[in-house]
Amino acid sequence: MEIRYRPEELTRLPRSVRYETGKVIMIDQTLLPKEFKIIELRTVEEVAEAIITMKVRGAPAIGAAAAFGLALYADTTKAKNKDEFMDGFYRAYETLKNTRPTAVNLFWALNRIKKLVEENAESPLDELKKLIVAEAQRIADEDVEANLRMGHYGAEALPEGNVLTHCNAGSLATVQLGTVGAVLRVMNKDGTLKLLWVDETRPVLQGARLSAWEYHYDGIPLKLITDNMAGFVMQQGKVDAIIVGADRIVANGDFANKIGTYTLAVLAKEHGIPFFTVAPLSTIDMSLKSGKEIPIEERKPEEVLTCGGCRIAPDVDVYNPAFDVTPHRYLTGIITDRGVVYPPFERNLRRLFREEQ
Repeated sequence: MEIRYRPEELTRLPRSVRYETGKVIMIDQTLLPKEFKIIELRTVEEVAEAIITMKVRGAPAIGAAAAFGLALYADTTKAKNKDEFMDGFYRAYETLKNTRPTAVNLFWALNRIKKLVEENAESPLDELKKLIVAEAQRIADEDVEANLRMGHYGAEALPEGNVLTHCNAGSLATVQLGTVGAVLRVMNKDGTLKLLWVDETRPVLQGARLSAWEYHYDGIPLKLITDNMAGFVMQQGKVDAIIVGADRIVANGDFANKIGTYTLAVLAKEHGIPFFTVAPLSTIDMSLKSGKEIPIEERKPEEVLTCGGCRIAPDVDVYNPAFDVTPHRYLTGIITDRGVVYPPFERNLRRLFREEQ
């Protein structure tokens, strides 16, 4: 697979999250599409709150933001000695770890830095701080490069024509380009993407607010539909492939993604439409055997009872899972930064990880 484009050739958007000494800088996604605002966070607690309230969202972006939260601690701590520093580091680690339970990239990024710190525990304190900041930057840079590879692998795997996507797995959900977003951007550059169907993605409308906004911003031809229109659009023969992101993929190929993904997978099977998920290796959790083991975050009832700040339902009980789990039998393939994995997923995912070691 040849890398034919660089990130700046595929998007005009800046990185969704980045780090400068003493501050984590990110796009406040809760304000889109009404307002494009860059915010600066100066404490670990502010970074954690931004993750919880979805100012930053999407598994890879959450991972990078959490890593930058630890970099922020390293740069701003007033610890006078190594013991004080380590105590504060573990408190920051726990604060960030407890923000959102489903996205495995969060834990992957935090544990990667934690391991680095523990392996270099005897280093001078100033050197240890520099190592943390450098590793966080490396995590973000690697995410952009991984997205670029996924974009090219995915563009080769998907058929030419109309593609449907759900939620947001674009630039806003990663450091830059996106997982799904990179594939769509490469296809658009190649001329093989004819039309993008964007699900609105209730209850928080990440498709309408974020995906439609960023793909329109980059000049990708699209049509926005409500979630309950997707089956009819497929029935009309207007969808040639479906591509979605993932917040956690497990050893047998089952995966968690934004609520509504499972519905699309079943519909795709019925209509004979290829169905792909896209994620870097850091999203694949080989410690879990099946999707039944994935913890599913349940969010506040207000997300369902209101829309855009307006009340749309009476004060009734609400069930609001943020994600659902799609069984691997509905998947055509998993597009990763190391290539496309096809069935049998359990065997081929295991082989992929062996090759990486």
